[in-house]
Amino acid sequence: MRSLAKRLGSAATAVYWHINTKDELIRLAGDAIWYEIGQPDLDATGWRTAATIQATGMHAMLTRHPWLGQAFDSHLMHGPGQARHDDLSLAIYENAGFTAADADRAAATVFLFVLGSSLGPAAEVSLTRRCH
Repeated sequence: MRSLAKRLGSAATAVYWHINTKDELIRLAGDAIWYEIGQPDLDATGWRTAATIQATGMHAMLTRHPWLGQAFDSHLMHGPGQARHDDLSLAIYENAGFTAADADRAAATVFLFVLGSSLGPAAEVSLTRRCH
């Protein structure tokens, strides 16, 4: 909280007027960054292109915010931003003709693949920030 307050040009105690705990801050920030991922128009792009755009966007977001992958280990990370992403993921695979259960499995598989493949680049970003 002190680091955040310093970046905001504020006192650490002032942050607590708006956010009660560090865990709450992590959950709120973790949800907000899901909005960075573009929402392709499924009707205009087709399901394969939409899936590629979404997966690429998620990878870029996770690389920009390396702390999010670590936060998944210790926080319940779900809110409107991630729900928006998840809803489109399901729609993409349902549009491809998957059953609801298979669409859920496909979306989860892509999510976990992208999360796993972003851990290396995210660790590199995190390490570079610490060294500078």
